[in-house]
Amino acid sequence: MEKSPVVMAEEGEHSGAKELPKPKISMSDLTFVIGVYTTKSKKLTVVEFGADREFNPNDRFKIEIVDLSRFELPKSGMDDVMITWEVVYKKDWQNIVTIVKGRRSLDTNLRWLFNDLLAPEDLIRRGLTGDVKVSLNGDLLDKISLEIFIESDQRYFSPEDTLRYLQCFFPSKN
Repeated sequence: MEKSPVVMAEEGEHSGAKELPKPKISMSDLTFVIGVYTTKSKKLTVVEFGADREFNPNDRFKIEIVDLSRFELPKSGMDDVMITWEVVYKKDWQNIVTIVKGRRSLDTNLRWLFNDLLAPEDLIRRGLTGDVKVSLNGDLLDKISLEIFIESDQRYFSPEDTLRYLQCFFPSKN
């Protein structure tokens, strides 16, 4: 049985953890689309191009959208908010994967954790959690950050972990 490319490491017979293959996709192949929707018809869609993001391989993977208060989305109008995080491969808008889609009231005291993120059928690792954090500037939504957490390892995905995970959704790159 072939193991999913998302498996972070496995023990070798004598050599300790095996080195993982490099991802076959790169950040420049990806477009991140973050949506904020309310029942009062206010909505915001932010597009971040992977090519514009810089990641140190040893860092945690994090998409952070800042200075959103200029769009004037007040907390008082967000009793029922849906946040989505989608990834587009090679700017092909027919090739989209929704990583997070969640709805609840906007409360900066609570994180938006989404357990058991979407995973391809062959993904053997469970416990992937989308960690969505929101911040306010006064009464206005000002920042959204998105990360992926591995509950079993108690750690966040690195940029390479994220690429290995996302390439599972784009079969032509496996």
